[in-house]
Amino acid sequence: MNKFFAAAAATLLLAPISAFAQDEAPAHDFAGPRVEARLGYETPTVSDGSGGIWKIGSAVSYGGEIGVDVRAGKNVVVGPYANYEFSSVSLCDGGICLEETGNLSVGGRLGVVVGAKSLVYVKAGYASMTIKGTLGGQSESESKGGVQGSIGFEFGLGKKAYAFLDASYADYGKFYAINLQRRQVAGGIGIRF
Repeated sequence: MNKFFAAAAATLLLAPISAFAQDEAPAHDFAGPRVEARLGYETPTVSDGSGGIWKIGSAVSYGGEIGVDVRAGKNVVVGPYANYEFSSVSLCDGGICLEETGNLSVGGRLGVVVGAKSLVYVKAGYASMTIKGTLGGQSESESKGGVQGSIGFEFGLGKKAYAFLDASYADYGKFYAINLQRRQVAGGIGIRF
């Protein structure tokens, strides 16, 4: 009987310590350098200020992102990021073709850890879109910079790997007297080191 009480007492004493240790060791590590592969669907648009918005096209984008996340409190993560995505958006009419060849963005990310494996985040930064125009056999490319913001969700897959989904909007301002924007939804996988 004494052995039973001793075992029960030991269990009662060690259970809170074990639970505390589990709380201190999260199921996913949200801090450190990271790299991710991205696949998205985007729609660059133009507008002339009269209320009308026209699509250049809608197509797949693909690329990658690098960043560093730092814990800034128990449930807050901050850090810089940079990504580049290629695009297959194009529009041709009457021998004139307009296509987006890529989008570069750099900025900062702020996230809130939700539970043991999830992160909700927002991003804000600078973006630069490259547009290529072709007429006959001649082509020319030009880049236009602006601001970009995103909101997203990350889910840990083990200790270091994760999957994510985010939506972003970029406004590049005036581009040859028209307003240029980009809307995108992207997802993918990443890993922290």
